[in-house]
Amino acid sequence: MAVVHVLTDRGMELFRNYILEVKEDPQKPPPIDRLSQKPWSSEFLAHVEVGSLPVTTRMQLGKYLVELFEAHGVDRKDILNNPRVWSWLTLFWFDNLCPVESDGSRKVRETSRYVCSSHYTDYYRHLVAASWDIYYLHREKSRLFLWTSLYIHNDFIEQLASRQNIITNKALIEVFDRLYWDLKSDRPKSGAQSRDRLGNFRRLQSFIQQVELTYDLHAMSVEEIIALLPSEYDPWKSSS
Repeated sequence: MAVVHVLTDRGMELFRNYILEVKEDPQKPPPIDRLSQKPWSSEFLAHVEVGSLPVTTRMQLGKYLVELFEAHGVDRKDILNNPRVWSWLTLFWFDNLCPVESDGSRKVRETSRYVCSSHYTDYYRHLVAASWDIYYLHREKSRLFLWTSLYIHNDFIEQLASRQNIITNKALIEVFDRLYWDLKSDRPKSGAQSRDRLGNFRRLQSFIQQVELTYDLHAMSVEEIIALLPSEYDPWKSSS
């Protein structure tokens, strides 16, 4: 177990440099030994302990983090815009979030997936912070975004979560969930992400941008929003 800390400026620099180094040397271990030491980190505002990551999906990760921080009385505002704590947690769990493959390689993605940014669009690319925030906001309705493995950043997050008018609207997120989540297979419906299929989620995103010019979507219910949808969305309403 380890007590959660926040990375300092030097700690953030250390992490960024490590991302560059591990791309060249996948076997290079993360500098976990420095995570609780000055000048690379300082104490978090609450005494929260974490150990080996007990989950395998981002949905489970979001739930785990929400319950962990709530159990320790940590207020949402104290961690929402705190990229240093999210970066610390990512470095601590780096081997889970950027695993070594059986052939010794690692698929290291862009730095924003690991080193958290306070910039809104980059924030939602962060594997840990976004998992916590989306689950906090939408609980079981966050499954379109978080159903994947820990290290996967899917297109629903990329296209929708970075748009505050969408991700903060509970009714809209439920509309997406109703249309594009397959209850039988427990995953997104086939074709939901296809750019060629009518009624795909990108077309719905564009439709939302049009209708929000004349409708207050934050004041509307799920059923009221669905009633606005053109006929191309009818097959998505009925399919399971």
